[in-house]
Amino acid sequence: MTKGLKKSEKTKQKLINAVISLIQQGDRVISVASITKKAKTAYGSFYRYFDNLDQIHAIAIETLVLSMAAEEEKKLSKEKSNLFKVYYVWYKAIDLFKEDNVAKWLMDHPASIFDAWTLTQPMTSGWVKAAIKNKEISSLSKKNLEHFEMAQQYIWWMYQQCLRELIKGRRSLDVYLEVMQSINFLDLPRKTHQSFLQKVIYRAN
Repeated sequence: MTKGLKKSEKTKQKLINAVISLIQQGDRVISVASITKKAKTAYGSFYRYFDNLDQIHAIAIETLVLSMAAEEEKKLSKEKSNLFKVYYVWYKAIDLFKEDNVAKWLMDHPASIFDAWTLTQPMTSGWVKAAIKNKEISSLSKKNLEHFEMAQQYIWWMYQQCLRELIKGRRSLDVYLEVMQSINFLDLPRKTHQSFLQKVIYRAN
């Protein structure tokens, strides 16, 4: 993540990566000292880039979410159905953060995770726009896009509940399907909606 960056940018990224690493290894109480020790930087370097721990947590969550989005976008680049991309990336958004340590961390910062998901909207909305342009489904229109962009707000807030269910030990696929059965986020015909969910199940398994 630090290749090609200036020294100051590398130091900042090391601090962000240190937070993510500490969370993934199970540290629940994270301090400036533990972050700088993990990043192998001077204690004072933290305050050159961040005002407080809340700020670095927010940026670390944003980094993690955007990294996931970019990785999935690359993996799905050869997928012909833009609508399937939308369905599948939301499954991955739940599945990739199913580890207890990460899930609990995200739950501790609801505003940050909401803000981070907001940054992924251009990607998912872009897929819906492409599906409309390509007439992937004959009845698809801008009304579906408008419905989707409003529905995403609901899903972002529902994400906290998804994390709670994952921490209980439920399968990420089951949690995803429960959410998607409760909200037809693209306002597609019910049969079409179900067919995309079946495709996600097939790919996930």
